Amino acid sequence: MTAVPPDDLISRIDLALGSDPRFAGAPAIEARNLARYRLGLRILAGHHPHAADRLERLSRAGDDELRPVMYDPVLRNAFENDLTALEAGKGPTDALAGYLASGAADPAAGRLDGLGPCERLSRPHVRPWPRHAASWVWTDLDAGAGPQQALTARLEALLAGTLSKDGSGTRVTPDAALTAALGRAADLLTALLPRTGAGVLPHVSLVGFARYDNGEETLNSISGGDPLPSALFLAPERMDDPWTAAETLFHEGLHLKLFDVLRTGSLVADPDRLVPIPWRTRSWTLTRVLFAMHVYAHLLLFRAAAAEAGPGLRSRYGPPPATEDVDRATPGSEAAARGGYTTSLERVTYLARQAAEVHGGVLTAEGRAFVGWLIGAVTPLAPGILSEGGPVASPPAAVPAGMVAADAVAAGAEMEPRGYRQARPVQVCPIPEQRRLVAVSPGTSRFRWLNDHAWLIYALCDGRDLAALRAGYLRAAGQDADERLRLGLADLLSAGLIEPVGT
Repeated sequence: MTAVPPDDLISRIDLALGSDPRFAGAPAIEARNLARYRLGLRILAGHHPHAADRLERLSRAGDDELRPVMYDPVLRNAFENDLTALEAGKGPTDALAGYLASGAADPAAGRLDGLGPCERLSRPHVRPWPRHAASWVWTDLDAGAGPQQALTARLEALLAGTLSKDGSGTRVTPDAALTAALGRAADLLTALLPRTGAGVLPHVSLVGFARYDNGEETLNSISGGDPLPSALFLAPERMDDPWTAAETLFHEGLHLKLFDVLRTGSLVADPDRLVPIPWRTRSWTLTRVLFAMHVYAHLLLFRAAAAEAGPGLRSRYGPPPATEDVDRATPGSEAAARGGYTTSLERVTYLARQAAEVHGGVLTAEGRAFVGWLIGAVTPLAPGILSEGGPVASPPAAVPAGMVAADAVAAGAEMEPRGYRQARPVQVCPIPEQRRLVAVSPGTSRFRWLNDHAWLIYALCDGRDLAALRAGYLRAAGQDADERLRLGLADLLSAGLIEPVGT
């Protein structure tokens, strides 16, 4: 077999890791998030009559108007808090509605200038990589007048809570040299990895600089996640070397990408399951394992691409780092005592085997596809990450074979329903180009993501009897699909999206 040239192999892996519409393609991930925002805004409008017109109008806005508002860290945090409260049954909160009703956030202004509410207050205004994404740098914020003051105060509070529990972290106002170094890091990252490198930048709304050192912990970088969405912060010292800066930007941008993926799908059925980590003293949740595995797999590609970097990149940015180590093991951990687990390869191998082989039974179907996509893409760089080709453990069948959908949800029912109809008032937002439908069942704010198979079954549930439903499904889905129909009906019924007719 002819060996694949290293640069061709790297390009192929970069394409595989940068283009998958489920887990990597920034435009597809954004389209799903915007659909979720549109549906969520309509739900919130039903709970807030004083701001219903603004919420409804924003839900119908074009992407150029909706995105700057909903990717603003303060407003995105408010939206998530509102929806979390509703889903938990705590009643409606009006964080997002309050910002819109007070005039602190004017969606129409975003359509005109493309700036989000907080970005509009930045002085000076800096976009570090305008060719790739509408990200902005936290330089200084004009405190604003009247309602805008609430935005600046809230952003500062979110940052303080993200940096440290005791509030001892400090934000650093960047000078021109620091913002130039940030742009230079992005230039290196996107030149090195045109797909995956450029693909993390659209997930970054806000990038800032900060310091935190309590004597035991020093901040290198941090991504905001849920408390400070779409934001990452870097220690200024990370900008001293372009390769370190590019790798750090890549690392935190990957976290933000996966946060966006998880906003529109679930990878783990038991996200709080704990997994021991040899290079740390505390166990991680399985969700955190997937986040770390995601980063370390991509860092394998980054380091391989850096090692093969041509003379043009080396003359412009200097030589890439020679070490394979990512960081030191935590004192007191197994790795600190026995050694090992210092490289991306060692860590991704451990994490992937834990996720796929030890705990694969609690991954969702999407989670198993995620592990297969991620590890399959980087295996040519490091064969053997998963044992003997990497079996991903499957969960037990959701519905025992031969049970009808009604039995799956209410075992012991004496009669099979005559048919099914869509529950009311289900709210939906279709994404036809991705063959997905997002729906919210009556009385909840929980989003259900239907693939084309589930969407077909949902569409067929118009009250017709089971014989007609089966006939319509088989015409569209093909033969030998009756079991899939029964399982799909059970899932939709348990989600509250359909209801039986004539039991």
